[in-house]
Amino acid sequence: MSFPIGFRRRSYLFVLPIALGAAIGAQGHAPPRSFAAAAGSGVGTMAPQTTGVTNLSSIHSFNLKALAQENPTALHIEAESPLGNDALVFDTEANGGSFALAPPKAGVPWSKANFLVFDLWPEMEHCASVRLEFYKEGKAEPQIRVLMGALPRLRTRMVFPMQALDGQTIFLARDPGRLKGVVSGHRLGAEMISKVTFGLAPGPGAQKVWITGMYLSNVRPAAFPSGPSVVDRFGQWAVKSWPGKIQSEDELKQRNRQLLEEARAAKLPTDWSQYGGWKEKRFQATGFFHTQRDTKRWWLVDPEGYAFYSVGVDGVGPYSSGPTAGMEGLFNWIPPKTGQFAAATARSPVSGVSFVTANLIHVFGESWRTSWGEMARGLLQLWRFNTIGNWSEKSFTREARLPYVIPLEHFPSTAVLLYRDFPDVFDPKYADESLRFAQQLASVKDDPYLIGYFLRNEPQWAFGNNNLAAEMLATATSSYTRTALAEWLKGRYKGDLGALSTAWKRSLAAFDELEKAPIPDAESLSPAAAEDLRAFSAIMVDRYISLVCDAVRKVDSKHLNLGMRYASISSELCYQAGQYFDVFSINSYRMKPPADVIAEITRRTGKPVMIGEFHFGALDRGLPSTGLRGVASQGERGVAYRYYVEQGAQLPELVGMHYFIWNDQPVLGRFDGENYNIGLVDVVNLPYKELVAAATATNERIYKVAAGDLKAFDTPAKEIPRVAF
Repeated sequence: MSFPIGFRRRSYLFVLPIALGAAIGAQGHAPPRSFAAAAGSGVGTMAPQTTGVTNLSSIHSFNLKALAQENPTALHIEAESPLGNDALVFDTEANGGSFALAPPKAGVPWSKANFLVFDLWPEMEHCASVRLEFYKEGKAEPQIRVLMGALPRLRTRMVFPMQALDGQTIFLARDPGRLKGVVSGHRLGAEMISKVTFGLAPGPGAQKVWITGMYLSNVRPAAFPSGPSVVDRFGQWAVKSWPGKIQSEDELKQRNRQLLEEARAAKLPTDWSQYGGWKEKRFQATGFFHTQRDTKRWWLVDPEGYAFYSVGVDGVGPYSSGPTAGMEGLFNWIPPKTGQFAAATARSPVSGVSFVTANLIHVFGESWRTSWGEMARGLLQLWRFNTIGNWSEKSFTREARLPYVIPLEHFPSTAVLLYRDFPDVFDPKYADESLRFAQQLASVKDDPYLIGYFLRNEPQWAFGNNNLAAEMLATATSSYTRTALAEWLKGRYKGDLGALSTAWKRSLAAFDELEKAPIPDAESLSPAAAEDLRAFSAIMVDRYISLVCDAVRKVDSKHLNLGMRYASISSELCYQAGQYFDVFSINSYRMKPPADVIAEITRRTGKPVMIGEFHFGALDRGLPSTGLRGVASQGERGVAYRYYVEQGAQLPELVGMHYFIWNDQPVLGRFDGENYNIGLVDVVNLPYKELVAAATATNERIYKVAAGDLKAFDTPAKEIPRVAF
């Protein structure tokens, strides 16, 4: 899914001003890349709450009592708490002020630490979103922002790897119990830290957390033993009750079998074609989906030539998996890896389980997959969705005979990465990888139900307005692209090294110095340096996308290239890539599609736009996190869907919107820790009736709204502060 990192809302913070220690040592080792590794690497215990080194794992412990004494309005110490004795309490209203703590200079040795560690207990009805902000000396705004999630009323050890300050890591590897961790900003040397803040993101109500054992460590600490159980045998959140919550296996079977019968009776509207196109408006037929602009707007066109507006659902599949390693005690029951429920453990990207699958097996036995496919196809038609969206099960997209889109896998990369996931695009192997990448289209190139393909999802280099060439120069890593930059600058300055040195305000001994010597903050050297590096960044992006698009077009010239599903338009570089797409895709988690952004994309690229992801969640049923947009109730989720989709359908540049996602996410989080109430259906495969009823009403009238024959639904939903990370 989309992972926008705005951090624009007001924070509730307490501040730890730092007297800088000596700039000694490296920033530590890279965080583990698997959940299991995160759970088991390193040793350590909870650090005492006094300043100083008191055990082998801690190199500095923060004095929480002193922090509370200096900030009595925001913080206090409680002798007894869920975390034991003498825990620091941070208590704030949802929209209260910010809280600043100013302890005496303590010489905190940030540059010697590999991990910042603290233990947390959120005393609230929803998940906690913890914010850490790291400031650079002389800067008023944070250089690095971190958001980490924690389940309510559960002891969680929060571990932040200091290496993530290098700006290369956006999504932190999971630790048992902790939910998603996200990092944004630009690289910050630990020796340059001037201030660190700790706070909570805005929430829908009063928030209270207990904190203890806050310390810096040079090894990753051990995870907590897990317990008590917070997930019931059906994968539901055991802590809360709500109307319609499944109480028994008999009830599970009865309600799912009834839903299957409803799905079997579904038919498309009579004014829709076999592909879901609109029979009242027709263009030239080509046998495949294509784009067309009439006098009013852009359309997709189905293989028979009928106007097509894509309303879809992402992630349609009989799985919603999450890890269990290190958290076994939090489950009432975990499906076994062998026997009847083996399929429930077979699809997670890490060692884990899908209760969605287990519940289908409970209901339908050996025929669970066939029954699910029949049910899902019927429900899509019943709810008037005409597109199977991204991330959906491959076999289902091919067997359902409904229009679909696909994500291409394993976008070309190289051994050397220049910035985050941006490859060494001048490496000859990148062109070879592009050809390999394109071959996956060979098996679908003649399928008329395929609308098109997404090249990739939310490239990490595009999170933020980043100067790619400058980021490349910040390290000592050699690459083909750095060599190309040196040659390009040599041509740009006509071989005059002195002219380049003067323009950049940096003495250079030779052009090839640019190929290997680190130049931190190169775009800050001078306006000329910034301009040169921005111009070469555009060349990098052009090569990054053009080689791939040329390769896929050679394999499949019949289907639409739907772009990269950018998380946002973060810089001019995003527009440039659009010249190679047939449809420009973005993910947009707002209350309604951004008309100005969408219009500007089409103005810049000349291409129509598709929204690949949006969603809304609530806290009244199912899960303790809303997702990236929160609304007041399940009923308001339906209102939000209607408002978003119909307001978007009015925009002449927009040709489709796909809702994220089919199933709710797991209580303890999917592979990256998201546990959002965002599904059309829940973990027991039953629909959120208010949402699907509203979606059906909007989807049935989508063509007439898009054509301007009906006025768009114009009632905004009641929004609440999101609970997401």
